[in-house]
Amino acid sequence: MGHLLNEPISAEHDPSGRLTAYEWRGARYAVDEVLKTYGSAPENRIYRVRITGENGPAVAELGRDADRWRLRHVFSA
Repeated sequence: MGHLLNEPISAEHDPSGRLTAYEWRGARYAVDEVLKTYGSAPENRIYRVRITGENGPAVAELGRDADRWRLRHVFSA
């Protein structure tokens, strides 16, 4: 079961616009792989991603609304 958070994050992108990492509560998490995306518009989607942080690997669900990103859920890997 995941933890519902719905908190803002600071997203990092590579030059092509791909999500590569994000910062949340002062910690940085690398995005290793996008597992799934859903939503109707590219600027308003949900991304399920495999991440690596200080505590090891996990799966996170991120929401994007234009340029604002939110961490919705974190699941143990």
